[in-house]
Amino acid sequence: MTDTSRQSAPQPFFARSRTWLYLGLAIVLLRAIPNLRFPLGRDQATYCVIARGLLHGQLLYRDLWDNKPPGIFYLYTLIVKVFGPVMWSVGVLDILWLLAISICIFYFAKRYIGAPAAALAMVFNAVRHCRQGYIDAIQPEVFITLFIFLAYFVLLPGRSRPFLRSLAAGLLLGAAFWTKYNAAAFFPVVVVLPFLDFSGLDRRLKRVHLNVAWKDWIGQMLVVGMGFVATVVIVVGYFYVSGAWPAMKEVQFEVLPRYAEAIHWDAYFILWAVGQTYRHLGAWTEAMVAFTLLIAWRRRELAVAVPILLMTLAGYVSTAMQGRFHLYYFEVSFPFFYMLWGYVCVRTYQEIRSAQQYCTRRGWKLARVVLWVLLADLVFALLPEESVRIAQQYRLLADWWRNPQQSYAEYWWQLPIEKLPDQLRLINFLKENSSPQDEVYIWGTAPLVYFLAQRQCPSRFVSNLGVISTWVPDRWRQDLVRDLKAKRPRYIVVARHDPIPMVSRIYKDSEQYLWSDYPALATLIRNQYEPAVNYADFEVYRLK
Repeated sequence: MTDTSRQSAPQPFFARSRTWLYLGLAIVLLRAIPNLRFPLGRDQATYCVIARGLLHGQLLYRDLWDNKPPGIFYLYTLIVKVFGPVMWSVGVLDILWLLAISICIFYFAKRYIGAPAAALAMVFNAVRHCRQGYIDAIQPEVFITLFIFLAYFVLLPGRSRPFLRSLAAGLLLGAAFWTKYNAAAFFPVVVVLPFLDFSGLDRRLKRVHLNVAWKDWIGQMLVVGMGFVATVVIVVGYFYVSGAWPAMKEVQFEVLPRYAEAIHWDAYFILWAVGQTYRHLGAWTEAMVAFTLLIAWRRRELAVAVPILLMTLAGYVSTAMQGRFHLYYFEVSFPFFYMLWGYVCVRTYQEIRSAQQYCTRRGWKLARVVLWVLLADLVFALLPEESVRIAQQYRLLADWWRNPQQSYAEYWWQLPIEKLPDQLRLINFLKENSSPQDEVYIWGTAPLVYFLAQRQCPSRFVSNLGVISTWVPDRWRQDLVRDLKAKRPRYIVVARHDPIPMVSRIYKDSEQYLWSDYPALATLIRNQYEPAVNYADFEVYRLK
């Protein structure tokens, strides 16, 4: 006989998981609204330029060069199609993504560590993401994280139609893979984690076992594999049928490995990698791993901590295997690190409350007061700084609302390579002194100019990283000069102060490299072009 009165008894307001979800989402949205003023960074602008070309019938790798897998560019075709050539599209998408990933974080974490800790994880992750600014916005890693979460959710047992759910999981993992290949680091964990029972970890004889029959799990994994293979067949088949397969094969299977081989995994590199990890994660986030293990072992909660730790490890491996520890690479692991933050914070609060109750029973009033002060210090340690930051962001948002152009030109915390003031000057110059039919070539890395000025690049190299880098074929340099001679763009723009040695392995900026190491292009500019206008970071040459 069931206890219906117990089932129908109303829960306290803050005991309801939806309350924690809605409260967390409200804080996330409040923190994320100033992201509307994000500019398009160099990476995002490149995705937009290539996506626009795809929408106009050009083919990736053959007509539009980049060394990333194809997924991110086709995802951006949706963004460009919906929003057009505007700067604020990345801010809108970043807010929507942050809300979506926060919901995923909540439901994943709630399954293991409860609603309060899950809500804290949402907020911590959102605060960290918004602090990073436009650099982390709508990068491939944010899509990978979303696909991984969705694949995990559809694989959870106990639901109907396991065949369709397993097939959908395979397709989602395939989408993550084609967005960036390092997403494969998650696959062994994602396909096993939903089916594992970790409760045995908190017993004397520690062990983990499947919560479904081996036969059923193997059957579902075969279907997952079918879905993943389907994505491979579809993508490769599309490039083969469209005629872009030779270019894709060259870029992805011949040139990209050389790009990766530029990394030497020696002792010095390992030391540098450890330093970069510390720099981007911070001491406290790294310490949360140890705190989580200590608390979970002491409270016999390894069953709830280990699944999150496994996903954290998969995320970090996904970052580290690329060999270049850019800040936004950590987007795939931050949600799981902040689940550990949420877990430690909630358990610390519970321990302090237990200590207060013990002091009350003993009549130790002073000790109880000290514990209240300690709790208040923990809760409000970061609030003043974050409150000032939020107020500042909203003031900057108001400035953006009044004058977007000036806000972008004076954008705080832009990377030195962005050079937004001169990019915007150059965009205005091209709009005033050329027509939409005129082609413009930028010898540098300034794709924002192509996108906002709506001018066509006469070459597939929308960035000169595909020409100056040490890991690209010499033939590509000849291809660029041949294209420029054939199409004679109205303007050629030469960038300066823009070296990216971590990518190109070249320490000269574009202007220095042009005049000292690229005589074919330098001769073409001297013979066929004349100076038109000179900015601090760009010089514009006009066709004679």
